[in-house]
Amino acid sequence: MQRRRERGIRMNFQEEMKQTFLRVASGEVEPEDWEAWWNGNRLKLEETLNRGDRGRMMPASWRANYYWMAKTQSGVAYYFHAQGRPVKVSGYYEDKMQEEEMRDRQKAMEGYYKDTASARQRWEAYLEAHPTSPVVFDWKGLLGTPVGQKTAEEFPYKKARTTEQWKECGKELKFRLKENLQAKISPVTKAYGMKKAGPKTFVREKNGLVSRIQFIGYFRGGGYEAMSYYLCPIYAIQYGILGLPGHISQGENFQRMQKDWGVIQYGMEAVDAAMVERINQKFDDILIFLAAGVLPEWQRIDSLETYFAEERRDYLKAAETGPKDPRTNRPMWNLDSRGKKDPWRADDYLFGVWDLLIGKETEGYAHLEECVRHNSDYMKNLLKEFPGACNDPRDDMAVMYRNAQLFLGTKEILDAEERRHKIQETYEEVCRFMRYYHGLTKKTERD
Repeated sequence: MQRRRERGIRMNFQEEMKQTFLRVASGEVEPEDWEAWWNGNRLKLEETLNRGDRGRMMPASWRANYYWMAKTQSGVAYYFHAQGRPVKVSGYYEDKMQEEEMRDRQKAMEGYYKDTASARQRWEAYLEAHPTSPVVFDWKGLLGTPVGQKTAEEFPYKKARTTEQWKECGKELKFRLKENLQAKISPVTKAYGMKKAGPKTFVREKNGLVSRIQFIGYFRGGGYEAMSYYLCPIYAIQYGILGLPGHISQGENFQRMQKDWGVIQYGMEAVDAAMVERINQKFDDILIFLAAGVLPEWQRIDSLETYFAEERRDYLKAAETGPKDPRTNRPMWNLDSRGKKDPWRADDYLFGVWDLLIGKETEGYAHLEECVRHNSDYMKNLLKEFPGACNDPRDDMAVMYRNAQLFLGTKEILDAEERRHKIQETYEEVCRFMRYYHGLTKKTERD
């Protein structure tokens, strides 16, 4: 009698359990209710379910939210599938998860802006005292299908299998990239005073600063592997700590732009109507990243003094690390070098030359000495194999090293006035070559 009663209890619970699982599959159980039901029946569940099913439905790190409820639903679907009774699952938890994540991320970003408010206010106050002319341009009108876009081709295949198909896909992909580049990127960069320095490169020089955007070709053929973008003094290379605030350089628009980048990189699929639409959307993401963040931020910096302003440096420091991602509990971005010096000592070169230009010679020469000392062994070996590396724009370190040597050489001049004159002369000579390096002018030779 006792065994019969226990068997009946088990059978009743199994029926209750399956009905609860079916309700989860249909999206009818809220996270708190699921947690309460599971905890209230934990011992029975351990007897009824195997370890794998328990782990899939209720992982150790489970929390009462829709992200984890979607995981539970997936575990429930697996349970029924393994029993030969596949069930249809509702998209309710996925939809609620998206809403929940957007809400949590917005709350986290609000906290980030609050934490960085003090540094941002000092930077904004500096900008108010050093105003620049804002650019008024309706870039949003460029979003969507490019005006006059050619009708998509029809292909008898989806994946390229032969050499001829691969060539055909690559050719069509490049055409679509050029189409979007001309329709979306060219107009917005032109509005900000940038000019073309090649079919995929846009540059601008103003008050000792250079801004540059370049789409880098994929080395195996196809489309664009990446997009390089930077603002720096003309005398400098593109690597340095004075970049963009983290929420611009690594924030939501950046993440959206990076996602599914392969659609404009690999030329392995037929560029049919669906693919053309995806390419259009990806260039929309790139346009938003540039026009809603990067270019307006650059526009506010129109002099070397503003570029090196202490208020800007403090703000960039405050914005290095993003708020914690609600899902992973890790920073959304982290540009903090944690006290480690950059491996090339590019910042020593960057600040060393600036210190010389503003008369802080002791600090400037100390920075330059560190840059040259750190890279000397590497450069000796490099120049043995490639004697012209210091004049090759493709070798950033060699170019920087040669520039640092030239500025450091002025230290040997004892007369202060003569030394100041030589520093300025060296600066002008270095800038003449660096205009070629950045793509502002045609090839420039130097000794």
